[in-house]
Amino acid sequence: MACMPYFKNTYLRFYTILALFFVLSAHQALAQAENYGSPYSRFGLGDRQPLSLAHHRAMGGITATTYDSASLNLGNAASLSDLKLTTIEFGAIGNIANIATSTASQYRSNFNFGYLMFGFPVNKRWGTAIGFQPYSFTNYKLVSNVDSSFASWKEEYNGKGGLNQLSWSNGVNLGKGFHLGVTATYLFGTINQERLFFFPNPDSLFLFNVRNSDKLRINDVQLTFGLQYRKSLKLKPGQTQRKSIAFGLVAELPSTLNATNSTVAERFTMVGNTIRVRDTVSNKSDIEGTVQLPWALSAGFQYSIDNKLLMAIETKYTNWSDFSQFGRPDSMQNSLQFAAGMQYTPKYNAIGDGAAWKTIRYRAGMRYNQGGLVLKGQQISELGMTFGVGIPLKRPYAMPYMNITGEIGQRGGVTNGLVRERYTRITLGLTLNDRWFIKRKYD
Repeated sequence: MACMPYFKNTYLRFYTILALFFVLSAHQALAQAENYGSPYSRFGLGDRQPLSLAHHRAMGGITATTYDSASLNLGNAASLSDLKLTTIEFGAIGNIANIATSTASQYRSNFNFGYLMFGFPVNKRWGTAIGFQPYSFTNYKLVSNVDSSFASWKEEYNGKGGLNQLSWSNGVNLGKGFHLGVTATYLFGTINQERLFFFPNPDSLFLFNVRNSDKLRINDVQLTFGLQYRKSLKLKPGQTQRKSIAFGLVAELPSTLNATNSTVAERFTMVGNTIRVRDTVSNKSDIEGTVQLPWALSAGFQYSIDNKLLMAIETKYTNWSDFSQFGRPDSMQNSLQFAAGMQYTPKYNAIGDGAAWKTIRYRAGMRYNQGGLVLKGQQISELGMTFGVGIPLKRPYAMPYMNITGEIGQRGGVTNGLVRERYTRITLGLTLNDRWFIKRKYD
């Protein structure tokens, strides 16, 4: 035990440096506001990011039922009641996507900050965590040519920005297998959108280039409640492997978020590739209003065998028909999402030669999202397959892991003039932990 202070101090400094590095990375992500460039980020509040860490994404994004004494969970705060170690989670996401219509396609790629979380056990029944991650991304550029009996023109749609979330989660063990959690999430950020009209003869009496700019700012809090019930099954005669089941429930409450909106309408001409504004037709700054976020409900079931095999299923319903911005609804419809995942560990507590390979966690899953966005009468659905590994980083008094997750999927289709998005996504995550806040005893 004499080596424990050395490990404790060394890794405390190591964790602090890593945390500061990822905070700076998160700040850079805020400044750049980059994403995968999905054309579907034009609608709603952008392309919403999943509330899952790398190890959950590898299992189809399952979060309602999962819990671990040495890792965190963004999706269900009730899982924190089982936390035994001070834990830091952070990750980054790389994406390659093929964006296609019925006549053309192009590839887009990006690498973004994923998440940063810090949690610790307050006592034997209570765990707490704070986290930061992107909530949604907006990044698109769409061009279309319009022909009518009156005139012909080109329309261009541009969007940039997104929302971020800073969360505080708490999980409490209520006893008799029940665990309760609550998360308060502070949403903040800016979404900038432009719509430009280019006419072939902009200096004529009735036809001129027009740019409409819209800036939406959001700063407010959303609440989410989680519940888990866990039960260890009795061993039958001759059985040695412990088995358990878990049920999970997550309720995202409907939220009315305070927001401000600024709009500018301008006439302009082009000088080379530069826009030169001729005059401002309308300018409305910092109009106060609200954004209505819908309620959502997730439910899941999990079955595990002796820290060796874990299997889980989950479904989520989101009431997107309640979504609105400043009293205006969007192209949204209620949606269902289904997910299934599993994790296999050859030998959880292996020691000695070859133990590292035996303690690797192998994961796989799938998900189907009916999609809340409706365009041209068609609901934009998404189907994805996931897989990954958790590689242990062995050292005393902790259970750190490097988590590598791959996802392949498709959203939308090319029928009816729509856009199909096929993507490959890699998530790299680190789970680092240690025994902090130890009350020492002396004989």
